[in-house]
Amino acid sequence: MRFSEFRQEKILEILKAHDRASVNSLAERLDVSPESIRRDLRMLELNGFARRVYGGAVLAPTEGDRPFADRSRVYAHEKNRIAEKAAEIVQSGMKIFISSGTTTLACVKHLHKLQDLTIFTNSIAVAAHFFLHGWGTSVRVLGGPMVPEYQATFGHATITALSGHRFDLALMGASAVHVDHGFMGFGEDEVALHDAARLQANTTVMVADASKFGRFGSVRAFGLGDAHHVITTTDIGEEFVQRFDELGVNLHRV
Repeated sequence: MRFSEFRQEKILEILKAHDRASVNSLAERLDVSPESIRRDLRMLELNGFARRVYGGAVLAPTEGDRPFADRSRVYAHEKNRIAEKAAEIVQSGMKIFISSGTTTLACVKHLHKLQDLTIFTNSIAVAAHFFLHGWGTSVRVLGGPMVPEYQATFGHATITALSGHRFDLALMGASAVHVDHGFMGFGEDEVALHDAARLQANTTVMVADASKFGRFGSVRAFGLGDAHHVITTTDIGEEFVQRFDELGVNLHRV
């Protein structure tokens, strides 16, 4: 076994024991340079064992992303701040696509002051929120096979239903945001729908808390520069701030 492989096994043992570790702590513990640790983490991420986050790494999820009900309880306050900012970009009279996800669901709860919205969504939870509150918003659920853990429809039929429309704005979440590979996810149907919605919208707004930045998904949706607005929390890495600035993307940190 090469020494780098031995280090990577040790790094995995540390991540399994502590969930997260910084580059500097790993370098000190394994008595190597931070650059060597970064190379090890890059290999672990490419092989699906860990995912890099700002300043270190965490253990990769075993089965993609977590179920909808679990995710809805994570970073609730951060998602609410993101949602408030997203609502400022949406205007009355718009025709918009809203993707499934807990952050986008938080966003719709702040749209009650707007009038004459036309909402297209693949999310049963998003649609149900409008129906329950009776705001007079026109809501259309895109057809297709239901994925219960996401409370949403996905697949060829869903994309076909979406592709017949143009939107003023697409409001979407991201399971993973990588500085080199862009907006990513853990399922082909999910990212294919997001890419199709982006192409049908005049403005693309991506919402994701800082925990999604630095993650490496299994499938790429589109590049960082393909979004017009990105709304997140203040603690994303400086490398993302610089990259969005270079690409001319409006980054909102709340």
